[in-house]
Amino acid sequence: MKKQNSIDLLVDNLASQFSNIKNFELTQNDPMGNKFFNFIVKHSSEIEAFKNLFVHYYLPASIKSSQDFSRELKFSKYKNLIKINADELKENYFETIRLGYVGAFHKYETYIKSISKLMDEFFLDLFDENDYQNIEPYLKENFNLELKKTINNFPASEKINWIANCVKHYDGYPVKQPVLHSFNTADKNEKIKIEAKEFREDLDDLIRQNQTLLSALFLVGFHQFAGQEQSNIKEQLSEGKTEEDVKAVRSKLEESIKFLFNI
Repeated sequence: MKKQNSIDLLVDNLASQFSNIKNFELTQNDPMGNKFFNFIVKHSSEIEAFKNLFVHYYLPASIKSSQDFSRELKFSKYKNLIKINADELKENYFETIRLGYVGAFHKYETYIKSISKLMDEFFLDLFDENDYQNIEPYLKENFNLELKKTINNFPASEKINWIANCVKHYDGYPVKQPVLHSFNTADKNEKIKIEAKEFREDLDDLIRQNQTLLSALFLVGFHQFAGQEQSNIKEQLSEGKTEEDVKAVRSKLEESIKFLFNI
């Protein structure tokens, strides 16, 4: 069976999620909407490519390097003087994965810095001049959330950030406080050891988290839009609908936002 193009899979998945947004086809044809969609595809594909770079190239190369050294050691005339066990030979492999977590978190930081600016640009088109409050201060004022500090609201970024900090500040030992729950029983005298399968799954989770964050910020923007005194939503109420219906929608948006941010 022919393997499906990875970019096609990514775009199809994103298009499926975007299709839940009303008038998505109009958004696709709108220059701002198209810019937004391409931004999401770019950042998602970057993480996907980063993951594949490690899994398919860096990690196999680190394993081969260890195997080559092991072979050289086996036939060395000094082999009886050099005491290196199998775990020590695999250290380059684990070190490569640990560095992968550092790189992955930098990718996420870049995404966080960029997404709010694009959100502001996107929602400015929906509001009358000077009526829009930038999404980060609005999020802070109405939900007591600072976007850059929501790392621990999501399991994927929380884990990746924690491991990255252990690598950067503790030489890879699982000792950063507070210790991540899944590492409570880890030997604090041994460096973090994670296999390629878990690394791959964690980055897949990060890609999904980015899409969740996107959905949450969309809802934050529409929550603000629905709260305007002279909101276009009220002006466009269909027959039989009242301002109370708008308030009900806004309340549901608030519930959804809190759910997506795990608060």
